[in-house]
Amino acid sequence: MEPSGASCEPFIILHKTQLAENTGMAMRAMVNTGVKNLRLVAPLHTWPSEKAELASAEKSSLLKIELFNRLEDAISDLHFVFATSARPRNLIKEIYSPENIATNETNGKTGIVFGSEKDGLTNEEISLCGGVIRIPSADFSSYNLSQAVLIICYQLMCRKSESPLLKVGKTCPSTQNEMETFLKKLEHELSLRRHFSSEKKQTLMMQTIRNLFKRSRPTAQEIRSMMGVVGTLTKTTEGL
Repeated sequence: MEPSGASCEPFIILHKTQLAENTGMAMRAMVNTGVKNLRLVAPLHTWPSEKAELASAEKSSLLKIELFNRLEDAISDLHFVFATSARPRNLIKEIYSPENIATNETNGKTGIVFGSEKDGLTNEEISLCGGVIRIPSADFSSYNLSQAVLIICYQLMCRKSESPLLKVGKTCPSTQNEMETFLKKLEHELSLRRHFSSEKKQTLMMQTIRNLFKRSRPTAQEIRSMMGVVGTLTKTTEGL
């Protein structure tokens, strides 16, 4: 079943934000642009926060705010997730600009992840996402958190009425939880058959496989089909 129109509202995800004031200013940027869904992941400041409330112009009541301990949990019900990063990475990911991000949304739930002010997102955290948003800059590539949130939310607001890129008919995009369930099953079966020569190789190979599936945006039906393929292959090898 296709997600309803309401479920297509984007989710802003702030991961390990250090300063409550930055969280508050990001909240104000969301209210300014009509983006209502905010997920906070393991903030390093206290929450709820009076400082954040003041920085938001006391508009937090206009947002739907959820708190999570892990990034994996914060994105588990989303269908497509973008990471934000200013630095080049040794990961094969589609790179998006703020101008084209809205037209590349799926017709399911989309999340946009922002890392901490100091360190941003790690490669492991970015590997959980399907694409990377890079905001153009001149001489200094690092934007303040609230500035980055405002730039992207503004583009989402401007392009809100445009049609999504992904058309999936009667099925719907797979959620991050469905995809991770499949990937963990695949990793488990490969590990049982001693496919990985070391723990380091296992981590790197699964990161590569995860990147492949995140980029491809499989539907829920495609993930179920792949789960069936893995199940058939494992039954076949067990019977040999």
